[in-house]
Amino acid sequence: MGTLWAEFHCQGARWPIVKPAGNLNLTAMFSNYFNIALRGLRRSKFFAFLNLAGLSVGMTVAMLIGLWIWDELTYNQYHQHYDRLAQVWQFQTFNGEVGSQTAMPVPLGPELRQKYPDFAHVALSSWTFDHIVAVGDKKFVRSGNYAEPVVLDV
Repeated sequence: MGTLWAEFHCQGARWPIVKPAGNLNLTAMFSNYFNIALRGLRRSKFFAFLNLAGLSVGMTVAMLIGLWIWDELTYNQYHQHYDRLAQVWQFQTFNGEVGSQTAMPVPLGPELRQKYPDFAHVALSSWTFDHIVAVGDKKFVRSGNYAEPVVLDV
């Protein structure tokens, strides 16, 4: 055993490559695999349905999670300095329940500008709601926000 082991390791541990005799018929091989799979599906229809349903639900959920992550990672990347943008949230407690919202008191904008000069721009915006735009006799409704002029510099 010792000499066989030594001879094997001294040769660089190369195993002989076994080649199949003759040509492989790949079409026949895959058709055989397909027939075996169909026989298994016909034999146990309930488990086949259960496996396929689980596979399809799992793949759908994985794709939805992937799309959600992609959406979160690409959110607001159309801004020049998107990695330096932030939105202020406030957390309030009402009747023992904590709620979060993006609504801020208007005096917060000047306070942030005055006390934190590191902020390049502080832009306040209104809630999104419908506005009536009228020119002469023509009127149409558009949804949007009112914002400070500095929002164009962000």
